[in-house]
Amino acid sequence: MRVGRPDYRAGVAFAPLPPPSQIPPPMTSLPQRTALAVLAAAVTAATAQAQDTAHVVVVASTDVHGQVFHWDYVRDTVASWGLTRAATVVDSLRRAYPEQVVVLDAGDLIQGSPFATYFARENPVAPHPVVDALNALRYDAATPGNHEFNFGLDVYGRAAESAAYPIVAGNVYRLPRDELVYPGYVVLQRGGVQVAVAGFTTPGSMVWDRHHLEGRLRIRPILPEAERVLGQIQAEGADLRIVLMHSGMSGASSYDTTGVGPENVAAALAGLPVVPHLVIVGHSHGTIADSVIAGVHYVQPRAWARSLSVAHVWLERQGAHYEVVRIRGEQIDLGTVPPDPVVTRRLEARHHDVRAWVALPLGRAEGNWSARYARAEDTPIVDFVNEVQRSSAGTQLSSTAAFNPWGALGPGEVRLRDVAGIYPYENTLRAVRIDGASLQAYLERTTIYFNTYRPGEPIINDSVPGYHFDMVSGIEYVIDLSQPVGRRIRQLTYQGRPVQPADTLTLALNNYRQGGGGGFEMLVDLPLIYDYDQNVRDLIAEYVRRVGVLRDTTYFTPSWRIVPPEAAAAVRAAFAPREESPE
Repeated sequence: MRVGRPDYRAGVAFAPLPPPSQIPPPMTSLPQRTALAVLAAAVTAATAQAQDTAHVVVVASTDVHGQVFHWDYVRDTVASWGLTRAATVVDSLRRAYPEQVVVLDAGDLIQGSPFATYFARENPVAPHPVVDALNALRYDAATPGNHEFNFGLDVYGRAAESAAYPIVAGNVYRLPRDELVYPGYVVLQRGGVQVAVAGFTTPGSMVWDRHHLEGRLRIRPILPEAERVLGQIQAEGADLRIVLMHSGMSGASSYDTTGVGPENVAAALAGLPVVPHLVIVGHSHGTIADSVIAGVHYVQPRAWARSLSVAHVWLERQGAHYEVVRIRGEQIDLGTVPPDPVVTRRLEARHHDVRAWVALPLGRAEGNWSARYARAEDTPIVDFVNEVQRSSAGTQLSSTAAFNPWGALGPGEVRLRDVAGIYPYENTLRAVRIDGASLQAYLERTTIYFNTYRPGEPIINDSVPGYHFDMVSGIEYVIDLSQPVGRRIRQLTYQGRPVQPADTLTLALNNYRQGGGGGFEMLVDLPLIYDYDQNVRDLIAEYVRRVGVLRDTTYFTPSWRIVPPEAAAAVRAAFAPREESPE
């Protein structure tokens, strides 16, 4: 172990050594009086030097998605994530670096797990337990993510009222007065250093949660607002500029950006007139230990509180202010870190409430209800979800993704946690009238999840999340992975007849996809024929309760397949069992 670094796994901290220049010389050969004089002079010099240098330790989380407790509520077992584990690391750092630590979060906090859902919709207590976890860790600031708005503005507003830390959001405006909901930045003091923390969130919520935000909230494009806020921070004379950025580094947006603004612009902060020193990146569920663009440092911890980003910032005094001279970022994995007992006790009663809720029995399942190979071949579990959507919306077709290949219903008793496992998102149900040309384009777009088949090469396109591969029930089609995207969908038929470009059909789908999420712009302007604020996961749970016993043969109707056979085998092989659930 390096001297001066906390032992996070044991929860024991060691005080860091001072720089070599501050350690007095050996005194063994000097008379006692001389030694004392030398020691006094060394201490005086060290104190003077300490006033001219500073060290700030920035600790960050992002995309926690409600994973505050070290528990997997779907599998009902201990998990390798959680803010209860993060608390141990934060406590160790505060012991090692007293009055030097800043703890921050870059968004997507109150949605994304059964724990989060329970306290957003079933039992909205105050303080909000997810926010209270940040209070327990004594966070210094946070910015909202796009998923903060999934439950509506009232739910997030109540949760934000629970926060003992400031929320910063420089591009989130309240309508109709068009004023900032939260300050664009806050200035913290650490050992004489003025630390400015700004926050911004991706404007994609104006597409994904339009029904919650329209007329009430406006999330403006990030870069013009970031330029304004960073200019204000520089004018105020802050020493260290940090940005909490709920936006990916770069790349295409998953929606039509016209009138909305691009989704992923974190890297572009390095080109602004006033740049941040450090950017905490969120939203994309990537990992960045320490990347530098034009002198700007970027870090990104893993989602679900699986790791923390820790950035050490050294500064030197220049006149009346400090200037940043060095930054070093690192990742602290939380998988083997023991949970903090104090924070665990604070959340334990809430944890037991959620365990009891997700254990509620709904019905039984007979047959094969695994989602393991649902992205490789048509399966009863996907056909079942599509049937729930189709029957609820009264449509001819339905589409969904296999959100969690490690999910399953039964066999045997089906509990609420099983439904949460196969459908983890807060999507609502919609339906559109779709023409044959748009249906063909939609299906082609879904196949970007796969690479063109070449023996020995990866068949899955790792740059595309699995939830962008939708499967449509009610039609029949073939996906030819020997061809490039745009020429893959073959033999598209409805009730045995080829689908023509001008044909019209009705299609049930979730609100995220209907709004163009994932780059599916061909769906946005289609006539909307069904739009009720019904959570798809709730519809599935209600359906199981009503039916009582699910039999796979009742729902399985082969709709699609992958060719050639070698490509189909390669896709199936890509889903070998793994130890952890996907993020």
